[in-house]
Amino acid sequence: MSHHILTHPFGCLRTLVCVLVLSLAAAVWAPPVAVGQDDTQTEEVQSEDAVSEDAAPEEAPAEDSVIEEDPGEDAATEEVPSEAPAEEPAERAEPAPWNVSEPCENYQHPYQADLCQQWRTAEAAEKTAAASERNLGLSRLLMLIGALATLLLLLMFVPLIMAALAARRAARGGAPVSARSDATREEELRAYLDVDKLEFIETPESEGVVKVKITLRNTGQTPAFKIKSAAQVGIRDVSDEDMLPVMPLPERSSLDAARPRLGRNATAADIVQCDSTSSLADRVMSGDATILVWGFAEYMDVFDRRRKTAFQYLCNAETLDTGLVFKPMVRGDEDG
Repeated sequence: MSHHILTHPFGCLRTLVCVLVLSLAAAVWAPPVAVGQDDTQTEEVQSEDAVSEDAAPEEAPAEDSVIEEDPGEDAATEEVPSEAPAEEPAERAEPAPWNVSEPCENYQHPYQADLCQQWRTAEAAEKTAAASERNLGLSRLLMLIGALATLLLLLMFVPLIMAALAARRAARGGAPVSARSDATREEELRAYLDVDKLEFIETPESEGVVKVKITLRNTGQTPAFKIKSAAQVGIRDVSDEDMLPVMPLPERSSLDAARPRLGRNATAADIVQCDSTSSLADRVMSGDATILVWGFAEYMDVFDRRRKTAFQYLCNAETLDTGLVFKPMVRGDEDG
């Protein structure tokens, strides 16, 4: 789940905005509706109270009229001679009996009207309490929606924070993927200038010097530019390779003139020499001496980066027996 959210952060933000909009709409719409319901119920109760107040005075005179008719009937009865039979009055439609469980039905006396008014007031209070409970439930629902929206917001921010931390770790721990890809591409296409071969030009018996020809070759995919090199040759009175020192590189002041360009698989040669004796060849063949050649080359590649290649070779009885003549030694700074 976190992977998809991480891959689509804008989709998560859109979902969060929808939830917040729905919550805001519910919070804005619900209170006016509840207030409207309360106003409607209040108006109904007030209208019923007004009707009951209007009806109560009309009923009261009817009751008084019934009470006032009784003396008239007695007087009429007194005027009639005892010998004549009294005429029975016409039967009146008696109202339905008043029921205390329904005080607003068929009430006849003022105290009954008061009881009806109290009953209606209590009923209105009960309806108001029910409406308040509904409003309280709605408020709780809105609070729950707000809490869910907040939780969703936090869940949305968790993958974003994780992505930011991962990017920070990547920035501290290594180069980004794109930078590594560019570096890999440069490594594949750049120029590589290295020693192709070494060979003797003058043997130790001739003129008392040792001359060695160093051939450099560009084995890279692109040309090398502004090539400069410096090398030296020397003689050490030991034959064991483990006892041979790593020679310090020549000073930069000894660099020769720069060559403008060396294309792919192209070569360039340098010649170095040192003084020797007529017995040097015998000493090397007998294992009493070793000839060392060392130096470095500097150049620019097509990515405008300065490169440096250091080298050191030896020639002793062992290399002459194997036919290699010169054997490379490990310096530790071959690729600069």
